[in-house]
Amino acid sequence: MIIRGSYSCSMLLLFSTLFLCSCITTDKTLGDRLLPTDQDLTLCFETFDLPIESRPTDSLQTYNSLIAYETDMTLLFGSCQDPVFGLTKAGAAFQFFPWSNYSYGDNPEPVSLTLILYKNQDNIVLDQSQTAIPQTIFVHEVTTDLSFNAAYNNSLQPNDWDPVPISQPGQIYFGGDTVRISLSLDFARKLLAVTQEERDSTSLFLQRFKGLYIQTETPGNGINTGRINRASYYSAQLTLKYQLDGADSTLSYSPYTYGIAFNTITHTNTSIDPVSSKNIYYQGLAGHKPYIDFVALTHNIQEWAKQSQIGMDQLLISRAEILLSYDPAIDYTIINQYPLLLYPYTHTYTDTTSNYQIIDNIYLAPPDGNTNINRSKFYYSINITYYLQSLLKKETVTEQDNTWLMETASTVIDSYSGTSIYHFSSDTYPLALFQGSSSDAKPILKLTYAVLK
Repeated sequence: MIIRGSYSCSMLLLFSTLFLCSCITTDKTLGDRLLPTDQDLTLCFETFDLPIESRPTDSLQTYNSLIAYETDMTLLFGSCQDPVFGLTKAGAAFQFFPWSNYSYGDNPEPVSLTLILYKNQDNIVLDQSQTAIPQTIFVHEVTTDLSFNAAYNNSLQPNDWDPVPISQPGQIYFGGDTVRISLSLDFARKLLAVTQEERDSTSLFLQRFKGLYIQTETPGNGINTGRINRASYYSAQLTLKYQLDGADSTLSYSPYTYGIAFNTITHTNTSIDPVSSKNIYYQGLAGHKPYIDFVALTHNIQEWAKQSQIGMDQLLISRAEILLSYDPAIDYTIINQYPLLLYPYTHTYTDTTSNYQIIDNIYLAPPDGNTNINRSKFYYSINITYYLQSLLKKETVTEQDNTWLMETASTVIDSYSGTSIYHFSSDTYPLALFQGSSSDAKPILKLTYAVLK
């Protein structure tokens, strides 16, 4: 009994203590009066319609100048047909140079000349049935001087290469790991006819042999037909076998280490409406991409701030986020064609160059990582906080501040320090349709902000 009574008293005391503790409340305003009124910040939210349309990326650099000499260059050649985006054709131009400068002797006679390319990534197909289709390959001699200042998708035209191919007839490629192309003996004789001075001088050799251009036949009409092939530039080989005084000899040529290589890209987009209210188009390579009018967007924000009686010097942006939605009903095989990471690029010009440059302060912290597609919510989330804040501080926002959303890749340029750069992915071909301004999930800018009082 004594034990039971003591237990009952102890329990009563414990419950009383808990009851008293549960009556204590927390004053969440404690310390508020110690803050200056101009530092009393409350986060608010506002959304703005995003002024966006679809525009082609003309004069697009198609060699990776940012990572030159650090990584390989991908040569693109082939073509494919899409029911929405039309016909896309790719070709590759590149320079080459002999490995050695020794004399070829008198009257050497060519036996064979072979160009060998090695696939460095999976080829691009819009339908897996096209992976191993036969393609006829043509190699042409370039007749125009190649320049780094003119290494763009549209800087080489058909009149810049000899229309008569130097590849022998019937050169077929089925999409395998190795591309082997037999070239004409007439072109081989031209190589054997170079002077000792030209063999000794890179500049003189390149004056005589300006480069090679490789392309394929155009696919027939059909849905998602064709293939764009991807090969390594630095592992390309040109092998010339010849006879001299009855003895066999071999000459080798390779891409010039500091030479020029770039891809030519053309698109035929007859069905694309750039200002469609239904769809915003994304096409890889030099095709149409979402184009954001920051002149209009910053004007709309300034007008909203004026109507809300918020001075621009009082507006503090915590987060500015573009939301670009896509149809949740699309097939999973199609969503695999969508780009993983989209980010804004400005287009800058000089008298001699054109360059698409990623905006400063790319945000790739978690949860973004190396992708900003949200597959569970069917949209892309693109953080532009720093860029928008910088534009709102400018006296005048101009057309050069407008941006294209482009697929972005990262490349390690210093393996010792782990330094990476972010750049446009110029050798991939994603396709995507985003919901336009007439949809329920139209493109918006979501603004999280505070106001200094």
